[in-house]
Amino acid sequence: MKRFWGSRRMSAVAGLIRIGGLATVALALAGCGGGDDFSGGRDDAHTPTAKTGRDKPSPKAATPAKKSAEVVSTIAGDRMSVISTSSTLTKQTEPSPFRFAEVAREWGVDFTHYSGTLQEEKHFPTANGSGVALLDYDGDGLLDVYFASATTLPLGTSEHGPNRLYRNLGDGRFEDATEKSGLGFKGYCHGIIVGDINNDGHPDVFLCNYDRNKLYLNNGDGTFKDISESSGIDEPGWSSGGAMLDYDNDGFLDIYVANYGTWIYPEDHIKVGDAEKNIWLYASPRTVKGAKHMFYRNNGDLTFTNVYDKVVTVEKEEVVGQKEETDPETGTKKIVDVVERTRVPNPRTDGHGFGVVAADLNNDGLIDLFVANDMTPNFLFLNRGDGTFDDATEISGAAYDHNGAAQSGMGVDAEDVDGDGLPELFVTNFSNEYNVLYQNFGNGNFFDNTAFFGLASDTMPFVGWGTGLVDFDNDGWPDLFTTNGHVDDNRRLLGQPVDYEEIPLLFRNMAGKRFRLSTRDVGPYFETTHVGRGAAFGDLNNDGKVDIVVNEKDRPGAILRNDTPTDNHWVRLVLEGTKSNRDAIGALAIVETGDRTIYRQRKGGASMESANDPRLTIGVGAGPIKKLKIVWPSGIVTEMENVELDREHKIIEPKDAEPTMPYGEPRVPRHDEPTP
Repeated sequence: MKRFWGSRRMSAVAGLIRIGGLATVALALAGCGGGDDFSGGRDDAHTPTAKTGRDKPSPKAATPAKKSAEVVSTIAGDRMSVISTSSTLTKQTEPSPFRFAEVAREWGVDFTHYSGTLQEEKHFPTANGSGVALLDYDGDGLLDVYFASATTLPLGTSEHGPNRLYRNLGDGRFEDATEKSGLGFKGYCHGIIVGDINNDGHPDVFLCNYDRNKLYLNNGDGTFKDISESSGIDEPGWSSGGAMLDYDNDGFLDIYVANYGTWIYPEDHIKVGDAEKNIWLYASPRTVKGAKHMFYRNNGDLTFTNVYDKVVTVEKEEVVGQKEETDPETGTKKIVDVVERTRVPNPRTDGHGFGVVAADLNNDGLIDLFVANDMTPNFLFLNRGDGTFDDATEISGAAYDHNGAAQSGMGVDAEDVDGDGLPELFVTNFSNEYNVLYQNFGNGNFFDNTAFFGLASDTMPFVGWGTGLVDFDNDGWPDLFTTNGHVDDNRRLLGQPVDYEEIPLLFRNMAGKRFRLSTRDVGPYFETTHVGRGAAFGDLNNDGKVDIVVNEKDRPGAILRNDTPTDNHWVRLVLEGTKSNRDAIGALAIVETGDRTIYRQRKGGASMESANDPRLTIGVGAGPIKKLKIVWPSGIVTEMENVELDREHKIIEPKDAEPTMPYGEPRVPRHDEPTP
């Protein structure tokens, strides 16, 4: 299959016309064009031809389209060099099928986030907010909600917080269980990673902090124990989020932690803004020094070893000696180098890490890693099956946008949006960029096909954060939610037409052919503006519909109950590994309905700074489910027929079975092979 290169650098030339302190730009920014109508309307005649799930559209770079006037900031060091003066979203001619109600206070969840933002300082870490996790910490079958919060910088100035845990009592009732659980961390917490690190059936919690990270072991009685120091993970740093995964298939979950960079006050603090007006903005991410991420291998005894320096590798040519060669035409002898290609570690430091997703991205049964990085290339690490990863970042097509520019990667998800069994990658970015859908063409090849799927123009005006490719109406096609919110709350004081609070976005998947903006009549939350950061997805009331929880910066948290009216059916899978890791991260569910085959993976990580429902809720439309196949990370396969709809099924990996789909081999039929 042809490899499509997404990392070639291109340049753009803009003509500037000076108007006072601003300059109008005649420029269509990267990603605006073909397949996306920036005038605010859509022409369905341009909708791509329906695919069966086995055909891919030819990748084609978007072409520039007309766009409203833009201005250039004159503030030295401003990350927003180009600022849109207006934007028009797609005209929605019919109501959305989705319905969501914001019920946090009604359900007894009264959390309010604290970021530590100070107007006179704008310390960089305070821009990024915090996440939220959905987990059943007490094993009662109901998802609980755990919010992260922060404190004032420099650390030690004052104490705020803490993180807060809300226990789900059922029937739309929650109670604050923070104090008695032991999860009331007080510090600067950005992200939460959840997983069962010791295979005892109880979810454990890893906190990604500015300063030292924390690891809490679930005691199984509704309480947690801090094992940060004894486990070996309490290294100093600045972590955003991450994912748990069993990268070496030893049955124990390892932990990938994305670090944003190195920022120490006051030496790394840079003031950006208007000194005369005493109005300050956050500095550009380019001012932050890069740092290595962390990759903790689970030693199986509640200790971890950071192997980041060893496991991410590249192939390089090395001179290993010299030899004498004779020219066959002239007979002349000469000494030449002996060159061999060898694999060497490549611990990158050029990623301002945010969201991380762990999933099988190249269909070989091995769990891979994709990391969204801010104004630096997104990382793609492909599992080689020998305890190492191939750093495929530069050749993947998913490191940059279609113009070869690094964007402001923040939130991330991986899901099969077009029905061919291969998960696409979705990344949220800053305003005046666009959120990117990297279509999966197989063999580790991705292409920025955002405009083709109708997602470019409607996402360009916003700063996107937490996100999820989630089937909200159970029709079997993953829809798309993104929470938005700017970083600066005072740009209008500088004469810039930029609002702090922004609307969230919800797109409906039109049977794998394109996405359509679908927020009309969804509910009041989607008609008002917010300062979103982390977002998590899961079924809080066990009604078969996936709900949304958002951690808003310096604002009350939001719980969006999914009230979408639908006759579609669903099935929920609770997977328990035996030979594989108990959480079954890396497992593949293959659902055959008769009309189509649906592929869903048990992923690690996803969104941004947050943790999703560990159960797989799979919409199947009208159904039925004729056959359900679970391919476990070990390669063992479980098959079920005529699976009952609209209920939960617990499936345990048969520990004495032999692998019939060993990892390293394709688990989804290849495009050039007939479906068996």
